Amino acid sequence: MHAEQLAVGMVPPHANLALTGGTAAIHGTLTTRAGRTIVFPHHLAPEAGPDVRVQGPFRALEVQGPLDFSLTGVLASLLVPLADAGVSVFTLSTFDTDWILVPAESADAAVDSLTAAGHTVSETQECQ
Repeated sequence: MHAEQLAVGMVPPHANLALTGGTAAIHGTLTTRAGRTIVFPHHLAPEAGPDVRVQGPFRALEVQGPLDFSLTGVLASLLVPLADAGVSVFTLSTFDTDWILVPAESADAAVDSLTAAGHTVSETQECQ
């Protein structure tokens, strides 16, 4: 689990805003017709402005990768224990691996549920 707290925001289609920089282990933008979803360091949330809906803080779990595209059930094996523990998630996938964002206040419950299900969770410290 990564130490830095993250935020997830929904930027309206007309807005010109990018809060994706910084030292976060994962950050970026995904664009749909409805707008842009951005993942960014939570400490930048006050700069998002009134038009941006922001959720967080989150902590990120990075699945050890790289994961082959032919693998099945990887996320399911992680999400079921989290759901059983009542931990909500925001998931993202990159070319090499999957990421699970959990509410920062649920981070300990997430680690406990994953460990009880037989997964290994390591703490990762980043520069802030």
